[in-house]
Amino acid sequence: MYGPIRLVRSDKISEYRNLGPIYEWADAQAYLIIDRVSFRGHVGAILCYHNPPVHQVGTPGLHGYLDGLDTVLGNVDDLEFLILYDANDPVHSGGDLKESLARLEGSLALKREKERTGGPEEEIAKLFDWGRSRLRKGVILHGKIRRIARSLRVVGICGGGARFGGSAEIPLMSDYLIGDSRGGMCFSEAMIGIIPGWAGIARVLIKAGLMNAAYMTKTAREVKAFDLKKIGVYNEVADIPFGLPKWTKTGTPHENEKRYLAVLEDHNDRTGLILLPKGLELATCPVEEIPVVEEDDKMTLATKDEIDLEVKRRVNPDTYSRLWGKSLKEVRESIAKIGRPLAPQSIRALDSLFEDYDPSSFDENAFVEKELEADAALYRDPRFLEGLTAMLEQRVPNFKNPCDDYEMERMLK
Repeated sequence: MYGPIRLVRSDKISEYRNLGPIYEWADAQAYLIIDRVSFRGHVGAILCYHNPPVHQVGTPGLHGYLDGLDTVLGNVDDLEFLILYDANDPVHSGGDLKESLARLEGSLALKREKERTGGPEEEIAKLFDWGRSRLRKGVILHGKIRRIARSLRVVGICGGGARFGGSAEIPLMSDYLIGDSRGGMCFSEAMIGIIPGWAGIARVLIKAGLMNAAYMTKTAREVKAFDLKKIGVYNEVADIPFGLPKWTKTGTPHENEKRYLAVLEDHNDRTGLILLPKGLELATCPVEEIPVVEEDDKMTLATKDEIDLEVKRRVNPDTYSRLWGKSLKEVRESIAKIGRPLAPQSIRALDSLFEDYDPSSFDENAFVEKELEADAALYRDPRFLEGLTAMLEQRVPNFKNPCDDYEMERMLK
């Protein structure tokens, strides 16, 4: 098979042995495989997810995750650790935006019609149940991983380049994380019109604290691997001494694609030979040897005043009025100076969540439910459609809402 499972099922790692599969799911080129393995006398499992070309976490993949984790839960008495591992490619996206776009357009059209004819509010709400259902699967995934963590040591390996949305949130559900020196995490949802809804906010609050969670979610900026370690998200960062693969145009499109896929496979194995042994070591070493940044030593990515100042500039749709609809490539210099637009409704939802945060009485599961409800509510806002299409088209969105002027004035004070 192609992808990361090749290394998992190889004999290239010293003191490691693959003991065979305990779960397998596949859909076209995507797969999720869980193999029982041993390392230095310790027996555990590696969950290997692969969904090319950008490793988005589609709905079928979520079903694979949920069924596979049930298998792990049924085998916890025979295992000591679980490693979450996937490809080491340049980009790991979140959910399937095109799938969401088709569903959203239809739901909003029906919503307008029902509102015009005086349809009941509960009927209108049901039009968006598909969004809530998908978010619910992500929350159930979080619950299963945290249940497994009561019995096993759970390690997430974040190989490759930038991780967006769900591709960042799933490894964050682990106890311990290993990063790739070339990579990072980005909660880009506030640039689309929603918020992280798969427990990502809760997990960053636990690992990195309020200010770092606010920075990551409200500015939607990518945080690089070494900074993720400094704030407590990553326990270790593996130095990868070669670059990420790049697409080259030196022949026909078919030849270029074939060459790139071969480069990806080679790169995936080379990177995995560095990352996977480190993951196995972290999964099996004495707990006192696990690298941890002490609370008082954690870096703060930005102060509250710095975050507020940036958000105030980027959340005002009028800041971008002369750029609306233009391609991001066309206005690259302007966007580099002021940052990409933030959806006002996303910032309001995040502010509400953070206002209720109290570290002394924090209930992770309860917060995750609030996170889900806040995200699900944003699916009904027409500005989500604008943000979604703009992201897919790589243009500057217009989050201007004439009915929202009073609230915008309050936010900008």
